[in-house]
Amino acid sequence: MAELSARRRWSAGIMVGLALVAAAAVAPTTAAQAAPAPSGHGVSNDGRSRLPNLYKGKLVLPEPGAKGRPFQSGTSAAPKIFQGTLASASEFPYIVGIVTTYKEGGGSYFYFCTGTIIAPNKVLTAAHCTADGPGTTRVIAGNDRLVDDNGNIITTSGYVAEVASTWTHPSWNIAQQIDDPENAPIVDDVSVLTLKQNLPSVYTPVSLSEQGDQTPYAAGTSAVIAGYGVTSDDEVWPDTRLRKATVNMRSNDECNLVPELYYPERMICAGNATPDTPGSDTCPGDSGGPLLVGGVQVGITDWGFIPCGTFPGYYERLSYYADAVNADIPRPAAPNLDWTGDGHADLIARDSSGRLRLYTGTGFANDGSGGFWSSEVINSGWGSMKRIFRVYNWNGDHKPSIMAVNSSGELWLYNGDGQGGFAGAARRIGTGWGGFTALVPTSNWLGNGKPGLIARNSAGELIRYDGNGAGGWASATGTRIGTGWNGFNAFMTPGSWFGTGNEALIVRKTTTGELFVYQSDSAGGWATTAGIKINSGWGSFLAIPTPGDWSGDNAMDLLGVDSAGKLRIYPTDGKGNWLPGGAAVINSGWNTVSPIF
Repeated sequence: MAELSARRRWSAGIMVGLALVAAAAVAPTTAAQAAPAPSGHGVSNDGRSRLPNLYKGKLVLPEPGAKGRPFQSGTSAAPKIFQGTLASASEFPYIVGIVTTYKEGGGSYFYFCTGTIIAPNKVLTAAHCTADGPGTTRVIAGNDRLVDDNGNIITTSGYVAEVASTWTHPSWNIAQQIDDPENAPIVDDVSVLTLKQNLPSVYTPVSLSEQGDQTPYAAGTSAVIAGYGVTSDDEVWPDTRLRKATVNMRSNDECNLVPELYYPERMICAGNATPDTPGSDTCPGDSGGPLLVGGVQVGITDWGFIPCGTFPGYYERLSYYADAVNADIPRPAAPNLDWTGDGHADLIARDSSGRLRLYTGTGFANDGSGGFWSSEVINSGWGSMKRIFRVYNWNGDHKPSIMAVNSSGELWLYNGDGQGGFAGAARRIGTGWGGFTALVPTSNWLGNGKPGLIARNSAGELIRYDGNGAGGWASATGTRIGTGWNGFNAFMTPGSWFGTGNEALIVRKTTTGELFVYQSDSAGGWATTAGIKINSGWGSFLAIPTPGDWSGDNAMDLLGVDSAGKLRIYPTDGKGNWLPGGAAVINSGWNTVSPIF
């Protein structure tokens, strides 16, 4: 059976070439200095070998929202999936397509997967569909087909949503699979996407198998598979039509073709195929889709053997993961600093040459690379800026932007396009900002979903400046919200620290290095009059970035750059409690860049 190990395939989303239309980045007017990039950051290109093969083509991602009829009316003629039939999205109102664009080496590509709706803003899929590469992601509901023959996402019907953040099973063994791709099993390959937009109610959630439920898995039980995947492993251009097939559940003995790959308590297999008699099977692009028994999802499409249809397909057993999956349903989106638009936190830093470097996050810190995919220069000429930081949704478009204060004290806005680049020309939005001794962005201080800024002046006063959610200011002057803040030397706004929805301000005390949190009341004031000490020993840290969720559990983390330039992670449960594993080193060389945001 060793031959099967070498022929193992993931039902991963096949990547297809595309040409993204993006506005050119607009740099400040200051000249960039010539100097080498910082060392020790990111991961080598070898990490990209985890992605499927790339195919050339064209694709432009649509903006979110309704695109016409909730469902397409019927399906057009096309070749059948291997021993399967075309399906209509209206028959499976809980199935969605997941399309992610990706750029590399001057080329542009996309890969795609399948998922299922488990709540209006939650989609269940395989981890390798979301935390296994960078890009810009769209979730597409209600379409019988995702991409047409010309490489365009179909936008005449259905609904398009963006990804805000993700949860991935903490024991997903992607690092082991990268180290030994031919022989390592695929374990705990489960993720949940939290969407920025709730899907309309016409797209109803699927029912999931309950924790510990073994009743659907008897050998011979009839099951249904469905997904947008290819019709064969060697398909030159993916058809991306929704297809379905009826298959039989198989016994553990029949599934255990390669014992080191099959974990019966976590996996199931289904299909009628044998090497001599091909049968219906899932294929690349079907990953993350459902295995259904009696209309209940009992498995997540995950992996199989090459070619499709020669052996049973393998699925994550939902009766093992149901509690973990359901625990993420009420969890709000983590406040991720996501520059590329895939729902994962990224870092941006200014190097010694005044260039901005993007450090793309994978969305899963336990991937053997500390959660880093790659680093690249995205702009230059920022060397003279006094302050640089990111804001979110400043224009009411749910996209990130960068703000900077130049040497003249002017405040400039650089809009992001939500796909890893800049949009339009830089715009001056204020003057007189050079005298502040601290300046941080807020995203929901007043509880109205509108961003703003909090600044400390030389007198130690905190001043709140509210944005209007449309690219401007709510008032011409700021509002003083506190005095006596000169005793702190670091200010951070990580979001809702205690998980209550009230935004928080974290500060570091200069004399002791202690961290204190001050929680807002979401009405412009404070929930408490005194700060709450949450940790100590932070005095020597060079920087304390607050990227949102870096670990992959859909809860916020703090990062810290120690005096040696090592980047350490401090995860929380999203409710103000620290999790085990704090202070783990995830990267090095970060004492050569500043600021990190």
